[in-house]
Amino acid sequence: MASPLYTHPGIDADGVLAALAESGFETGPALAMRRTLLDTFDGRLNAAGLRLEFQEASGRELVLTGGGPASAHIPVSCPPRFGSDLPVGPLRSRLAPLLDVRALMPVVGLASRQRPAVQRDKLDKTVASVVVHDQLEGLTGAPDGEHRGLGPSWVAEVDELAGYPKAAERARALLGSLGLHQLDGDLMTFAATSAGVDLGGHSGSPTVALDRREPAFDAFRRVLANLTGEVDANCQGTIEHVDPEFLHDLRVAVRRTRSVLAQGKRVLPAAARDRFREGFGWLGAATGPARDLDVYVIEWDTYVGPLGTDVAAALGPLFEHIDHQRRNEHVALAMLLRSERFHELMGAWRDWLREPAGGQRLGVDAPAPIGEVAARRIRVANDRLVARGRGIGPDTPAEELHELRKDAKKLRYLLECFGAVVPSGERKAFVQRLKALQDNLGEHQDTEVHAAQLRAMSHEMTGAGAGADTLVAMGQLAGEFERRRIAARSEFAERFAAYDTAKTRRRLDTLLRSAAEATP
Repeated sequence: MASPLYTHPGIDADGVLAALAESGFETGPALAMRRTLLDTFDGRLNAAGLRLEFQEASGRELVLTGGGPASAHIPVSCPPRFGSDLPVGPLRSRLAPLLDVRALMPVVGLASRQRPAVQRDKLDKTVASVVVHDQLEGLTGAPDGEHRGLGPSWVAEVDELAGYPKAAERARALLGSLGLHQLDGDLMTFAATSAGVDLGGHSGSPTVALDRREPAFDAFRRVLANLTGEVDANCQGTIEHVDPEFLHDLRVAVRRTRSVLAQGKRVLPAAARDRFREGFGWLGAATGPARDLDVYVIEWDTYVGPLGTDVAAALGPLFEHIDHQRRNEHVALAMLLRSERFHELMGAWRDWLREPAGGQRLGVDAPAPIGEVAARRIRVANDRLVARGRGIGPDTPAEELHELRKDAKKLRYLLECFGAVVPSGERKAFVQRLKALQDNLGEHQDTEVHAAQLRAMSHEMTGAGAGADTLVAMGQLAGEFERRRIAARSEFAERFAAYDTAKTRRRLDTLLRSAAEATP
């Protein structure tokens, strides 16, 4: 459980420690402490009920709390960045799957002087612990960031020790009798609240609260503004290449923006719509090479694992070559995101969002209820997806599967961005069916893209004097890509048939009736 905090503006910390000493607590020496809460940009550890702190006092250690009665204390030399940087052991096994490819970042920091007081029983076992934190200062950014005041100059923290709940209760009652009042949350919650930091992290949901009766033009504008916020939120992390998810989320936000603009053909002004579709098309294309190479690196172990350790070792030079190219692409992308062209595009786009009409003629559906407009667009997108999917057979060119994948994305973007006009539970269930098809199409596309990249890199590696073992191993990797592509292609018919069912159509009909239904 979280350790409760107590304070009072009219009482000093020395008086609290003196009262604890009079009640049988032993006070210990003061200790300077710096604590930095670590989590991902999207708050994955917080969502799992976990707290990971990098603490600096007499030494440096990681402290994990939450998810169980006991905390973990692991000595380290510096804060970890990724799950792979965590010390090998239970802590890493527990956190690495949660973190996946996301980086740990400093969320909020706290500097204080800790002054402990403990109570022991007749067997000299510690049964209650109170720590007074004074000289409190918040830390901005990294562990060595600037200091700032936090409001109360001190707080007392009661730590409930396993097996001694009554002793902790007596300690809390004692502090209450001194006139102290309890604060909400634990010490890091207190620090985050004081700093205005949301421990939940960035949510990044594309779904905007909509009233299905509101004009379609207003709804499209708010959806597009929300997606712009996503581009902005992930831009700096992409520039700094903090972790691959920043680029992924920025890229998805750009593609959703372009898709929503396309779906607004009868809603948005034609000139603005065409102008910004072109602009975001340029930006989307520019983000592709770095993301493709990110996926190559992220999935590397999956790709080479089936080939055996000897082949994986022989592919080491190839991995270094891919990673070098990836870094170069990220440098180029960072330059683009700092460029005048990018800032002009985003500046003009924000200006349009603030004053979207600007004398331009709106589409004929602009005043129509968004529920009706969204329902029609979703219906058309699904019909296009089903018609194309039904035309795909064993001999259909791979390009048609790629086009089908685009159709699936357009449908999913509509369901996500305008999902507020339909019941959440029904929408999520439908999207799960669609996602199963998308996963299959994505596997097919990724293996094709990586195989094409591998063919290009084989020429580069040959020219660079790669050894025979590496070139042979690259041929085996090409065979693995082909095996995976064939498997995905073989599985497509089953995946599509599972989507193209009467049950799926009934579920979609229910969703669309709800979206278009008039409300008095």
